[in-house]
Amino acid sequence: MKEQSTIFVVFGPQGSGKSTQVERLAERASMKVFEAGKELRSRSVVDESLHRQISQGILVADETMLEIVDQFISENPSPKGYVFDGYPRNLNQFKGFESLVKKYGWSVAGIFVNLSDESAKKRLETRFQIVDGQKITREDDRPEIVQKRLDTFKQETLPLKEKFAQIYKLLEIDGEPSMDTVTSEISEAVDRFLNDGD
Repeated sequence: MKEQSTIFVVFGPQGSGKSTQVERLAERASMKVFEAGKELRSRSVVDESLHRQISQGILVADETMLEIVDQFISENPSPKGYVFDGYPRNLNQFKGFESLVKKYGWSVAGIFVNLSDESAKKRLETRFQIVDGQKITREDDRPEIVQKRLDTFKQETLPLKEKFAQIYKLLEIDGEPSMDTVTSEISEAVDRFLNDGD
């Protein structure tokens, strides 16, 4: 068993269920979750500049994201480690992430939940929210928006897959089966990594 804290970075296309898998992994491994979107929203309440950027759809600067992650780690000590959701999101943020790895001496693995475009679209088409008793499709789950989100993922986030494989460790998971099956596959891969690094 590794003595240093471990960081699992979970990423995958929209519809892959990664947020659910992040929560399940963190609970099972007694780790804390850094969820980029949640942290940005909570901090924007007291940071007017950050609130303005988010409300206008402006991408938050990589330096700002790095500061937010570092502050979260300082404020939320977790001996076992952390599960990251939404950071790093692209190659520029990956450079900042590397600086944190060196600073804290983390053991790192990326968990890539693979899902075809066809499956992603089918899952998102059937996703809805209940508002005033009515089934409402989320604005960002409309077909034309979904395609843009998938294209953005391929352009910005998918290149991270190669980086994790080269520099750290990449655990690639098939996201096509049921949520529980994917959870089991992640658990097995994580156990192998924690126990012997394979």
